[in-house]
Amino acid sequence: MTRTPDPAVTARVTPDVTGMRIAHRGMLADTARFAGIARAIAAGSVCGQRRADAIAEYVHLLCDSIHHHHSIEDDVVWPILVASAGSAIDVHELSDDHVQLEAVLATLRDRATGFRASGADRRRAAGELAVALESAHALLAEHIGEEEKIVFPVVDRYVAVADWDRVEKAAKKGGDMKFEVPRVVRYADERELAKMRAEAGVVIRLMLKVLVRAFDKREAIIAG
Repeated sequence: MTRTPDPAVTARVTPDVTGMRIAHRGMLADTARFAGIARAIAAGSVCGQRRADAIAEYVHLLCDSIHHHHSIEDDVVWPILVASAGSAIDVHELSDDHVQLEAVLATLRDRATGFRASGADRRRAAGELAVALESAHALLAEHIGEEEKIVFPVVDRYVAVADWDRVEKAAKKGGDMKFEVPRVVRYADERELAKMRAEAGVVIRLMLKVLVRAFDKREAIIAG
């Protein structure tokens, strides 16, 4: 039986990498933002247990998000790029970066756990957390800059829309949507948000409001 093509897919000539751009933007913004928060606490900003719990929870979720993103790249994106572009792409260095970043994420998780449990020693623990966040941010900035310079032109030139849609589906399948969706809303620009709202149905828009509301409650605690 012949399957009718999806009009939303066939209407596009090249893959839409907006989702990956927003994901990258969020990683960089969050690591920088929480490094600043941790530095402020280390310098004396008030941080009770409720705030420490919320900060640590967010950092752990952020680490999970970055790990998931890199897993999708290793397991789905790189094979598609190699199959589509052949010798026009070499992903070995990008894969090596992921190994290095996993070690940084492990340290970041440990520091977040230590910060949550630090009690009276919270300022010192906050300083250690800030160092780990700054290290993650620096490595991510270098990796993402190189990745977008190498990968996006190859996707645009060689990768079929249907193949890139597999990437999008894989990313949604394993991610924590309660965390990821509000972050997309936070870090998308006005043009991207307008496009998402235009494509979303009424039910999805209502779900977005619920998820963003819960996300914002935690953000208020994090802000102190």
